[in-house]
Amino acid sequence: MSQPVDIGRFELKYAVPVALRDRILELTQGFVKPDKHALHLPGGLRGYEVHSLYLDTPDLHDYRQRLAERKIRDRLRVRSYGPRSAGPFPVFLENKRKLENWVIKARVALPANSEQYIASTRPEPWRQWTPSITGSGAYAAEHFVRLTTGGRRVPVSVVHYTREVFVGLDPDRPQVRLTLDHDVTASTEDLAYCDLYREPHVQLLPPDWMVLELKFGGSKPGWMRHICRELGLRACPVSKFGLSVGMGVAGNRYREVRYLTPRPVRRAGLLSPPPTRTARRLDAEVTP
Repeated sequence: MSQPVDIGRFELKYAVPVALRDRILELTQGFVKPDKHALHLPGGLRGYEVHSLYLDTPDLHDYRQRLAERKIRDRLRVRSYGPRSAGPFPVFLENKRKLENWVIKARVALPANSEQYIASTRPEPWRQWTPSITGSGAYAAEHFVRLTTGGRRVPVSVVHYTREVFVGLDPDRPQVRLTLDHDVTASTEDLAYCDLYREPHVQLLPPDWMVLELKFGGSKPGWMRHICRELGLRACPVSKFGLSVGMGVAGNRYREVRYLTPRPVRRAGLLSPPPTRTARRLDAEVTP
């Protein structure tokens, strides 16, 4: 369903080995349950596929803002869920605005026939549907079009992953979520037209690593603090958008990719070897 603008929440991210999944679920037992919309997936997972098409300017303004660690950043994307073979699934337009760890989303669902968007031959297929959106979603739709058209934003990457979703059991805290993102990949080629299911060719994180996200409004729940202490977890930036652009669009420069790679992955020695001295010099000349 479409939720035009939410009031915001904290989102803390952690890069963790997949081997910790069972322990995380054991520690959170009694505090969360699978999302009611979650599907049964291979490997005993409960969740859904996520496909997010990210937009940026031709000179990668939003990506450069991420590298510069701007405190307030917009992240424009088109998102759908589930495999193409099982569709059609709703398509959402989203502007995810980050103020450090606080996130506010403006989000609207395209009309029911928008599954045609997947196969659209138009560079900006959402423009044919947004004028028909009325009511509370109209502002989010108009704002998305204004930011994309006025900002000259175009598709730069499609990020794919499988997300397990767990919701808090406390009815007084409906914003509490725990998610686990597996097999994070991206597509960055031939995106003149917007295919959310384009075959991935870039592995953004090692296959045996996942992204844990803890989401909440107000104070951090005690059980979240407990699992972080128990497992020695420290929140760190994990930008799927940044990694997809850095590895697939912006030249795969070692310094940028290393900076965007989550700290635990770097410490595990899972980065590619650094380039030669000449390559490092050339890289430094073009890296902000």
